[in-house]
Order: sequence, then C-alpha cells, then structure tokens
Amino acid sequence: MIPFSVLLRRRALRILLFSAGVIALLASPPAFSEGLPGPGLWSRVTGAGLLACAMLTPAAAERKEEQRHSLRPLLGLVFSALLWTALLIPAGWAAATFLAGSFACRKAGCGWRESLLIPALLCLLLYAGMVRLLQWPLPEGLFFPLFAGA
Repeated sequence: MIPFSVLLRRRALRILLFSAGVIALLASPPAFSEGLPGPGLWSRVTGAGLLACAMLTPAAAERKEEQRHSLRPLLGLVFSALLWTALLIPAGWAAATFLAGSFACRKAGCGWRESLLIPALLCLLLYAGMVRLLQWPLPEGLFFPLFAGA
C-alpha cells in the first residue's frame, strides 16, 4: 500500500489546479449583468479552464523523468514572459502574444506545428473574448497595428 504522503505528492499539481478552479467558480460574481458579460464571466471561464487542466494534467509518476530535472522549460517560460512584456507596447498584443507563446512552446519541448498552432489559437481566443465579446481594447502596438479599427 502506498502511503498517503506519496499519493499526495504525486497528485499535488492536480489537487492545486482542481482547488483553484473550484474556488474561482464559487467566488465568481454574476457572469452577466444587464445582458452584457460582467466581471464574473472571466473568473468562471478561468475556473472552468483550471478544472479542465486538472483533469488533463498527468500525475508526477506519469511525466517524463528528463523534464523533471531540466530547467529549460522553466527558463523558457520566464524568458517568454519577459519577451511578451517587452514587445507588448512596440509590437502590440497579437505579435507579442504569438512570439512569446511560440518561444515558450519551443522551450517546453513542443514541435514546430504545436509551437505555431497554440499561440495562434491563443491570439484568436484573446481577440474573440477580449476585443469582440468584452469590447476591451488591447494594446495595438506602435509598429504593427494589425487589428486597428477592430
């Protein structure tokens, strides 16, 4: 029989993601106010996403051993966050998100196809959710106003 502490350690990420998702869903204000999406919509979508990640995240025993001891994915994530921050104003949200997402995916070990597809989907979701649905303008950029007038 496996001790409880070992089971808890193997499932810690799933437990944290699941707990955060449940808390986000329970603490959300009403999603719609006066027929428009309100502040509760974002927290509900985020909570549902965290619950989905909790269900899809492999346990520690199922992960590859070489990734556990490598700093490459972590450093790639940190650098991609810095890259996104540096590019947001000059290049705009779309270019910054796509480039930083592509870099993060490549450093995490994704192939070229996933490294281009995932950031493109993220840009489309941001555009649909923030710009179109919530009508919240994102920084267009000084050099590449791709979505000007959207």
